[in-house]
Amino acid sequence: MPRPRRVYLHVGLDDGSGDVVDAALGHHAHALLDLGVRRAAATGEESFRAALDAVGCHREHGYARDDVAGAWARQARRARKGRDTIVVSAPLLAAADPARAAQVVESFRGFEVHALLTVRAPDLWTPADDPARDLPSVLARWTAAVRRPERTHVLVCDDDPTATWRAVGRTCGFGTASLAVAGLVPVRPALLPPAWGVASGHDRGQRWAELLTGSDVDVVGDPAALARRPADPADPALRPEQQLAAAARALDDARRDTDRLRRRAEELERRLGKADAKRRKLKRRLVEAG
Repeated sequence: MPRPRRVYLHVGLDDGSGDVVDAALGHHAHALLDLGVRRAAATGEESFRAALDAVGCHREHGYARDDVAGAWARQARRARKGRDTIVVSAPLLAAADPARAAQVVESFRGFEVHALLTVRAPDLWTPADDPARDLPSVLARWTAAVRRPERTHVLVCDDDPTATWRAVGRTCGFGTASLAVAGLVPVRPALLPPAWGVASGHDRGQRWAELLTGSDVDVVGDPAALARRPADPADPALRPEQQLAAAARALDDARRDTDRLRRRAEELERRLGKADAKRRKLKRRLVEAG
């Protein structure tokens, strides 16, 4: 009996650690086809809408339900064409509750479904109660959804998109040597938050590392890298580093907000265009009728 096709769902964390994945899948789409690997969605926007549909968070991003309804099901149907391995990158799925995560996996019935998590060291700005950025919560929900721990893969990332992309390729079974990702996503500088923020992140990262070490899931990379070492408050170089770190994080948050506003503005512009086209059509009919 032939082995079922595989689908790898990159489900976060939504912490920026895996930003390179969808960008690389789109940029190298044709080359990946030669390797027997395909992104289910045709475009990044299509993938984004499918994730909004699956998680049910369309309103938070300025979309109406009708704008995303059925988008995930269409993506899953498209994935069934051909014989390629399917890779879906949608970090928004990290926020999916257990029922929605199970529905996502069920949409690929007949496939061997794997969950792929990317994660980097948490710090002061990683909310403890954010379901999309809390590793224990995301890991538990998606391991349950795919039903087997060996089908959950956790990639411990740093700030190097190339290393992250290479780890994704190894896990999903394709080579990345000729699939460069330099410049596809901005590189986040490895800067320190204030000393108390480092300590807070270190404690949480230590717990995450211990969780992975004692887990049956597939871990790629060193879990110990998730535990930041506390900074020395007496270090005279710490203060400017604190300021740079705070600025870097603020800029990252602003970038995410700007991206959300951009998508919202594009959607409003699309709706206005449709409304204007209908108005002109109606005006033309009235003139013809008169």
